[in-house]
Amino acid sequence: MSDDATEISEALDLETWLENEGIAFKAVQGRSGRQLQLLECPSCGKRENKVYLNAETGIGNCFSGSCETGFNKLKFIHIQTGLSWRETFEHCRQFLKEQGWRPRKMVTAAVEQEKATLPDSFALPTEDGSNLQYLEDRGITGELAKHFHFRFCERGWWNFTRQDGSKGGQKFDMRVIIPVYDLDGTFVTFQGRDITGESESKYLFPAGLPGTGRFVYNGQNCVNVKRMVLCEGVMDVAAAKIAFDEDVALRGVTCCGSFGKHLSYGDLNGDDQLGRILKLKGFGLQEITLMWDGEASALVAALDAAKRIKSLGLSVRIAMLPAGKDPNEVQGAVVREAFYKAQPYTTLLDVKYRIRNPYPVHQH
Repeated sequence: MSDDATEISEALDLETWLENEGIAFKAVQGRSGRQLQLLECPSCGKRENKVYLNAETGIGNCFSGSCETGFNKLKFIHIQTGLSWRETFEHCRQFLKEQGWRPRKMVTAAVEQEKATLPDSFALPTEDGSNLQYLEDRGITGELAKHFHFRFCERGWWNFTRQDGSKGGQKFDMRVIIPVYDLDGTFVTFQGRDITGESESKYLFPAGLPGTGRFVYNGQNCVNVKRMVLCEGVMDVAAAKIAFDEDVALRGVTCCGSFGKHLSYGDLNGDDQLGRILKLKGFGLQEITLMWDGEASALVAALDAAKRIKSLGLSVRIAMLPAGKDPNEVQGAVVREAFYKAQPYTTLLDVKYRIRNPYPVHQH
């Protein structure tokens, strides 16, 4: 492996990459340390949970008898994305740059800071009640922006310290800053949503802070609540809340987000989304309606998540949106209709949708 490839491989955090790409996995403890167990092998395509990769090195194998492909970080990403090797290296470089990495001879993995601070930004709405036109165009009023604690960064940096003690930074210019809180209301991380439409990265994530994939967005507002609707992205959560607020009968349903079409699980200490849902059950949660995007892969992922959620003793329902749409792309009435028509998750429903998925399957 070349020096450049070695440096990229050492700097790239595979767990963060998997979360960013929405690839289903769970973390397990193996004899050789923390392992990432993947649902599907990118080489043979079998969904048997038989791919194990070392969380630190990325070394691993598919243990399906007909495959047994060996992986390292770059080979796994190369096969998973279907990119050429040259494109794979460029993809990894771009991902690392978004995480605040810069090429250097030493390993540049970032670590968490003792005290997290947001990039230079101001709260929305402003003191005079002004809000971003970008948010207003999406139906997110100043009041709703305040509810979610949105901020705006016109020009600002996220500064962090690397493992070797050197300093790094990420530009969050022209982005809505979306804070993420844990169930107890403590700040844990944030996202930066581009509003220009010109950035290669719609969302930017801060280096050195926990990945959003272990948290339930807006979960702090679901404590002592009986019903939750779980969408994918932050803007979907906002759209669902707008729709639900227009129906008095739905005011008691809290809208939350999973940060993608997979639910994280398997952490030994429950430091994942399934563990947090279990905590919410202890606070009174009884029912979750999954309202992920209207696409074949999202429905399959929702069935996987529903099965695990139901194992916690919670009622689970599957809501169906129009094909190719998410809550942020349809009228509020469509969101409410999907919620009211959601079907209770059962083994029969699971088998029915897996055999004949109602959404068109897109070939890549």
